[in-house]
Amino acid sequence: MVAQAKPPESSAGVKQVQPIDPEDPSNLRPLNLDTSLLSLQGGQRLMREADNAVNQQDYALAIRKLQESRQVFNQLSNFHQELASSFSGIDNRLAENLRSQAVETAQMRDEATYQLALAHRAQGQPELSVPLLVQIIRSQNPTRELGTRAYQQLFELGFVKLPYPRPSDAANVQPPADTGMNLLSLSGGRRLMQEASDAVNRQDYALASRKLQESRQVFNQLSNAYQELAASFSGIDNPIADSLRSQAVETAQMRDEATYQLALVHRVQNQPELSVPLLVQIIRSQNPTRELGTKAYQQLFELGFVRLAYPRPRGQSTSSN
Repeated sequence: MVAQAKPPESSAGVKQVQPIDPEDPSNLRPLNLDTSLLSLQGGQRLMREADNAVNQQDYALAIRKLQESRQVFNQLSNFHQELASSFSGIDNRLAENLRSQAVETAQMRDEATYQLALAHRAQGQPELSVPLLVQIIRSQNPTRELGTRAYQQLFELGFVKLPYPRPSDAANVQPPADTGMNLLSLSGGRRLMQEASDAVNRQDYALASRKLQESRQVFNQLSNAYQELAASFSGIDNPIADSLRSQAVETAQMRDEATYQLALVHRVQNQPELSVPLLVQIIRSQNPTRELGTKAYQQLFELGFVRLAYPRPRGQSTSSN
């Protein structure tokens, strides 16, 4: 006999769950801002907890709390901005109010980011501070107080060469010397390249490859950061913008040199499939007429990836047959 499905049994004395009536005002409660994490008050509470942790020199806890508060404020700012866009042209007063909330929470996010950068610096981790400080300057603009303070931190770390605002005797003001202890620095990237060269001399190609990948990443981060800072200062302080562009070019050159060395290591390991994409990237970045671009193309020619040599030997026709 096939068993029949039984209807649910009712239990005497058990109260049945009633659906929520959305029309009942008592069911429409706002967020409890004192306990909700996704609120301005929730983010501020996390910042106070981080401040208490700093006072107790518990930097690990402070960093965690600041990261959480930064995430909260960033979410709030994004949500308010999205809502403002949705109401634009429908209810402009409401849209402006939402934009104001987006700006307020973005400001709190940047303040949490600044405190997080200081906590990393207190722990001797400037390579974690620098990207955060660059983000603040992009968000705030160098002329605003928080943006100026963030740039001052970069100057004290030796990441930038010129102070801002520049004093009357700016020529006599020098940034701290780059000791090479900061991994996210020109000297830090060069140290990695030297370690890679030493590994190649020992024929430890696996270690050389890893060190070159790390140095390439460092130089690429540096170049991007300097380019972003240069864009932020363009039209505000052109000498600083020009100095930053020069640093962006210098670190991009070092990135391409690390990339070339990495391509050679892959070739020595008989991995041309890893060399070719790197060599193509160098040529795109450098231009074939520059020395490093020409050397990269020569490697492609030797690998048989391209058919014609460059520069062409004398007497060879430049027209295709």
